[in-house]
Amino acid sequence: MDFLQSLFSLKGKTSVVIGGGGVLAGAMAEGLAGAGSHVAVVDLHPEHGKARAESLNRFGVETLALEADVSSREDLDRACRTIIDRWGATDILINAPGINSGTPFFEISEEEWDKIIRVNLRGVFLACQVFGQQMIRQKSGSIINI
Repeated sequence: MDFLQSLFSLKGKTSVVIGGGGVLAGAMAEGLAGAGSHVAVVDLHPEHGKARAESLNRFGVETLALEADVSSREDLDRACRTIIDRWGATDILINAPGINSGTPFFEISEEEWDKIIRVNLRGVFLACQVFGQQMIRQKSGSIINI
């Protein structure tokens, strides 16, 4: 391992990537796995999360795919417990859930707007609480909100 690889190594760390079945968060999951971190891919769509987690195996790290609705504290608590049971810590949280609308702005219904806010704001808030509490118990960790 050269100097830069050792300097930026995440070997032995555990990363949680919420929205990791998507394009942007999925690329971040690849970067974390490439740096040696175990990666838990948390996504609303289990088929996307599973496909991403399986694709990360080429980096020789352990991966886990978990289904969770980020607007549900119960789902996030369950995901966090599963990760802790498996690896004992959550060192990095990439918090990148996200939905958007193809509906023209002046035609977005209040229901559609509420769904966007539930995922993009409430989901980030809840994940910060759930995984942040774990990081406080560990006395270490990093949260990156996208």
